Amino acid sequence: MPTPIPRPSLRPLGRDAAAHHMGFPAAPRPGTGRGGQRPLAMKRVGIAAGIALGAACAAMAMAMAAPGPEDTRPKFGPDAVPITRAGDYVRTAGAPDYWALSPYYVPQATGSACSLASVAMMLNALRGLPGLASERLITQKQLLDAVGDDHWRTAVAEDGEGISFTELESYVRRSLDAYGLAAEVEVFRPRDSSPRTLAELRRILTENEQSDGDIILLAFDQGTLTGDAGYGHIAPLGAYDPATRRVLVMDPDRSWYVPYWSSDVKLLEAMLKPDRADPDGSGLIRIRSRRVSG
Repeated sequence: MPTPIPRPSLRPLGRDAAAHHMGFPAAPRPGTGRGGQRPLAMKRVGIAAGIALGAACAAMAMAMAAPGPEDTRPKFGPDAVPITRAGDYVRTAGAPDYWALSPYYVPQATGSACSLASVAMMLNALRGLPGLASERLITQKQLLDAVGDDHWRTAVAEDGEGISFTELESYVRRSLDAYGLAAEVEVFRPRDSSPRTLAELRRILTENEQSDGDIILLAFDQGTLTGDAGYGHIAPLGAYDPATRRVLVMDPDRSWYVPYWSSDVKLLEAMLKPDRADPDGSGLIRIRSRRVSG
């Protein structure tokens, strides 16, 4: 039997000096993120250079080593609850985005491809199931070919460096154009953890939960939510429960995770987490479209 492979010694791919590229240590159960006094920003076009989101997309190099103390840690830290233990909301509350996304929920194709997987899921969910037998679903490879961008292709290859938050917005727009989907793209980039910013985040999440005609892509520090080492990451938002104020993250890092719930307060903290490439953190992108088939 092969030696078990522990997760704790994993490192992000394509980072300078591993997690030091992000400006904070890659330690399990990372501490809280910052919340500087910066004004709230919400806009529909152009944003400053973003976090190297997916520089590893939370993907790791597997270390062949004997089991260590980390093997006894639970799968999720205290700030995340897997959907396997909390499925009532999606069964009883409608959860339109969850049901729009779940048929197309796929793992990222490489350790650096969380952006690619997330955009492909978003496109499929908004487009809906094609009506003709000759029409394919949108795969990650097909999406790369349709957009035809060498930088994105290199960034999401195994050991690629991932993409920035600014680049994510650009690739969202170009992907929509490639598949002929008319959509409105909004960017929310929190500037602090103030009550006003949290209220604005909750407004966006609550509004987005009303129908399956819009999908949110989250850009955040994965470890702040899951309790593992911190890496810039991208994932679709599956649902938002306004009663419990929890978000459901459809994490494409499927080698390690199932969808999980975390608080909107923790999500805000994860989006504010600084990175060497982007000291101002990241945010979310909301894509509003009308399904044309399905």
